[in-house]
Amino acid sequence: MFAKKGFAGATVDAIVAEAGTSRRTFYEHFDDLKDVLLLLHDRIANASFRVIEQCVRAQSHPNDQLRAGVEAFMGLIVHFSDQARVLFREVRAAGPEHEVRREALLSRFAALLFEGVTRANAMRIATKAPDELRIFALVAAMEAVAMRYVERRDESRAAEAVDPLVDMVIRAFA
Repeated sequence: MFAKKGFAGATVDAIVAEAGTSRRTFYEHFDDLKDVLLLLHDRIANASFRVIEQCVRAQSHPNDQLRAGVEAFMGLIVHFSDQARVLFREVRAAGPEHEVRREALLSRFAALLFEGVTRANAMRIATKAPDELRIFALVAAMEAVAMRYVERRDESRAAEAVDPLVDMVIRAFA
């Protein structure tokens, strides 16, 4: 419902109708619409991170890990566009007090990238050691690219960003 109508357009009535449940049941589990949205966001964020992390860890070479992570990230946007919309767009409509969720998610991805670049640097694949500012800027750039596809409702084309994003990270530490 949030992906279809946005946070501002979603209603408890629409959600219970879609779910085939009652208002009473809704309020037994949730305080309000924000509560549902934030729970949904957290579940999507955690599941997405686990998938991406598994794809990264399945590879042994740092460059392969980077590519696998970016492919998984963009692939999730392609295949789960409604969830991407909730993750990147609709939670922001719940208010600025929820920015902490975005920061926490970006920090998780930044830690994963930092780990990979540290390993690449130790193997002399990357000549520059990772630094917090550069890593965060790269992760934020990837999020901005993902957000662009979501905002334009062009999620099906998100995979075209894989090569430029991988190249961007590699060049940042070359």
